[in-house]
Amino acid sequence: MPPVDTKQNISKQTVTRLLKDPERPVEGQIAGVSYRARMAIPGYGEKIAAHYRPLLPKGLKELCSTVGIPFDFPGFGLICEFEKPVELKIYDAEYVLDAGLRDAIGILGPLIFRNAYMAEKCRKETHNQIFPDLNFHIDRGSGQDNQYSLFSRDPFDPVQKAPRRSSTLIAPTIVGHLQAMKEEQDPPNRKQTLYLVFMDEDLESVTGDILLEQPWNAPEGTGEICLFDNRTVLHASYYREGKGYPIGVRYLF
Repeated sequence: MPPVDTKQNISKQTVTRLLKDPERPVEGQIAGVSYRARMAIPGYGEKIAAHYRPLLPKGLKELCSTVGIPFDFPGFGLICEFEKPVELKIYDAEYVLDAGLRDAIGILGPLIFRNAYMAEKCRKETHNQIFPDLNFHIDRGSGQDNQYSLFSRDPFDPVQKAPRRSSTLIAPTIVGHLQAMKEEQDPPNRKQTLYLVFMDEDLESVTGDILLEQPWNAPEGTGEICLFDNRTVLHASYYREGKGYPIGVRYLF
């Protein structure tokens, strides 16, 4: 079956059902293509509070208030995998992110689509980039309007069609701050744009629990897309099995 060209919009019903029952995936269809959506890390606030308990004598909410770093994700990340390859319209001609996707990011943070790609024009609009290993940072300054990052793996590109060796790790800013505290880096009581953390951590023990990983390792010829808001999360490359190739990057309003 040829790829389906459709306007992507994660419905409010999908997000609502995931919030109601975070452990149960939601199945549906878009233009006849079946998908399975799940919350990447359910109960995320509780996991952060438990992991950093010695640093949170007054609780996570109190620390967020003290340092001015908000955290209000009920769960973290939405992963949507399509049964067949599908072409998604992520943004319009003015590079404005689809409203439904923007709403979902506001509630759950990063969105990850697997077995999905964009139209050729959109794929050519990206530039390819690889970020330093475990440098948790933001892509956009506070004065820039296009705060949404779009990372993509092009299934038709001779390089990107292969699985990538390095992955992308994503976490809310408060996790970068807490990890810096744990490593006794004495971070200032304010939001930073870069945290050099987790370099001496057993990453296998925190990935999928504290850190959300987009591994980019689906089989050859599989399109993958990752979206997030730089105002709420940090990201870094993780050279899990080596540096790997640069991933497609562009920024949206």
